[in-house]
Amino acid sequence: MEAKPPLYPVAGAAGPEGDKDSLGVPDGLAHAVPQLDELVGAYPNYNEEEEERRYYRRKRLAVVKNVLAASAGGMLTYGVYLGLLQMQLILHYDETYREVKYGNMGLPDIDSKMLMGINVTPIAALLYTPVLIRFFGTKWMMFLAVGIYALFVSTNYWERYYTLVPSAVALGMAIVPLWASMGNYITRMAQKYYEFSHYKEDEQKPQQRPPRGSHAPYLLVFQAIFYSFFHLSFACAQLPMIYFLNSYLYDLNHTLCNVHSCGTNSHGILNGFNKTVLRTLPRSKNLIVVETVLMAVAFLAMLLVLGLCGAAYRPTEEIDLRSVGWGNIFQLPFKHVRDFRLRHLVPFFIYSGFEVLFACTGLALHSWESCTRTRRGRTSSSPSTTGGRLWPSLRYTWAPACP
Repeated sequence: MEAKPPLYPVAGAAGPEGDKDSLGVPDGLAHAVPQLDELVGAYPNYNEEEEERRYYRRKRLAVVKNVLAASAGGMLTYGVYLGLLQMQLILHYDETYREVKYGNMGLPDIDSKMLMGINVTPIAALLYTPVLIRFFGTKWMMFLAVGIYALFVSTNYWERYYTLVPSAVALGMAIVPLWASMGNYITRMAQKYYEFSHYKEDEQKPQQRPPRGSHAPYLLVFQAIFYSFFHLSFACAQLPMIYFLNSYLYDLNHTLCNVHSCGTNSHGILNGFNKTVLRTLPRSKNLIVVETVLMAVAFLAMLLVLGLCGAAYRPTEEIDLRSVGWGNIFQLPFKHVRDFRLRHLVPFFIYSGFEVLFACTGLALHSWESCTRTRRGRTSSSPSTTGGRLWPSLRYTWAPACP
């Protein structure tokens, strides 16, 4: 019985001698080899230095994008936080609003405890901030802290003691980790920008670390960008007042009609400051719309940090928490004081703290601004002699003229 020929040619089977060239390669493969070389061979116009330059330029642009995204996220976060807090405290100060909306719930007491939770809790953050940053990483710590700010905004949908005070305490716990992670992130971006700008030096000396302080010029520029964005948050915080609450407020002639003296004579809220500052009460529907807009902006800040901010460190560069002792972790904030540059910045930190204190007590509480802007009657200043020069005293009085 004769065997049937195979339907398809068997791979590797020897064909007729005429199918091979002088080197023993089949004719079909002889034509395929040059085509394969053209496909996988080196690109004739390839310039390795130019491609490397383009690669590191894209890396530098990514670093700038990270700095802008982190700066915009911080601006939106603090703009929402300060704007909501300002509007909330003004509404809770009006006694008519408190009686009509919340009865005897005790909003002033809740507000005082809420502010205490925001301002006192960060003192304990020195202990756990390094642990959180080492455990979550710089980027994810920023994301979680911005999320806690969004949580604080969401609690204003239902203003009760068990919603406002715990969220304020959580916000106070997140303030220091947020600023520490943002500062670390901006510093790390400056270091990466230096590495991507001087990549040729790294190739020549791969095992040597860059000189100390070599990234300082880039750090200065990035910090200037960050704080330029951040200070815009104070302007953004006034938008809820401009577009919503100002239309419900009395003018200062009504608010200050019982105030007889201010300036150095006052302490805290002015004596005689009117208990009713709202001309009409805002509807609950309008308040919900404003809080929804603020909540959407807070979520936008979270998405900026999550989507546009790249990782600060490569996975191999992240420090494993198990490799660092717990005692060393808690001592990390105090070990930074060994740097003489940080010790020289201590007076600046003290000055900046007092500057904020003076701004809050002097401007926000109307102990100076309202005295100079609103004068229904005649203002009088008693001059005092100091060192042979005549200085006007910071004491203003006027005759009350209530409408």
